Order: sequence, then structure tokens, then C-alpha cells
Amino acid sequence: MTQASIGVGVARVEVEVTISAPRERVWKALVEETGQWWPKDFYVGREPKGFILEARPGGRMYEDWGNDAGALWYTVLVVEPPAVLELAGHLTPSFGGPATTTARLTLKEERGATVVRVEDAVFGRVDENTSPRLREGWRTLMGSGGLKAYVEKQTP
Repeated sequence: MTQASIGVGVARVEVEVTISAPRERVWKALVEETGQWWPKDFYVGREPKGFILEARPGGRMYEDWGNDAGALWYTVLVVEPPAVLELAGHLTPSFGGPATTTARLTLKEERGATVVRVEDAVFGRVDENTSPRLREGWRTLMGSGGLKAYVEKQTP
């Protein structure tokens, strides 16, 4: 990638995934069971012990590598169980930054299923690949590679 193709800007994506389970069940899996559905290939550490989401204002969403080591993905800004989770994080140069990211996850019950909507915005160093990478990442995390597959497998 050439220096000319990288600039400061905003990349914004929206992703929706429908999960065949009640909203309370999806919420519980999202915030209490994150380490059980988080895809192994999404970890940035070589030997992660788990993935943790502290669902309270000021809480962390992070990889636990053990011995006080790890990687902070987000800080929790807003929690409205079982409907809204807002997060803010930083992308360092090793992850495409410098940039700041904010994500809003909303859960809405529709006809016995739950629609999970993710709105993510990155401000800072972005390029033409930022939005497609974000969209694909959230589709995998919330969809068949993560939360949806986990919850639907657990729900009778």
C-alpha cells in the first residue's frame, strides 16, 4: 500500500444478524459468555486464556493472556440490558491505526427471534479496505462464525 492511498477519515458500517432465540438469551451470551463463542482466529494473542466483557460503564472488553497480560479491545460506554451495548476502542498502528473506533450493538426482538444490529465507526487512519474488513469482521463475530452459531446451538 502506498502512502498516498492512506488518509485520515471515517469508515462506517452497519451489520444486522437475526438469531433464532429470545433477546434475553442472546444478551446473556453476548455479555456473559463471550469467551465461549468468540472465534479463536479473532484473538490477537498467541496463547489466550479467554475473552472477557465486563458489561458495566467503564468495563473492559479484552483478551486475557494470563499473568496480567492481554489486549484491550474496547471500553464499555453504555449498557442498557438487554437492548444496548456501546463500546469505544483504539486501533494502534499494528492494527491499521492510529484510529478510534466506536461500536453500538442493539438487540431487538422480532417474532421470537432477535435482530442484532451493529453500527461501527472508525475515525483516523482509514483506507478503501477499512469498511469491507469491518463489515466482514462483524458478520463473522455476530453470525455463523460466532454469536449466532453459539446461541442457536444452545437453544432448543
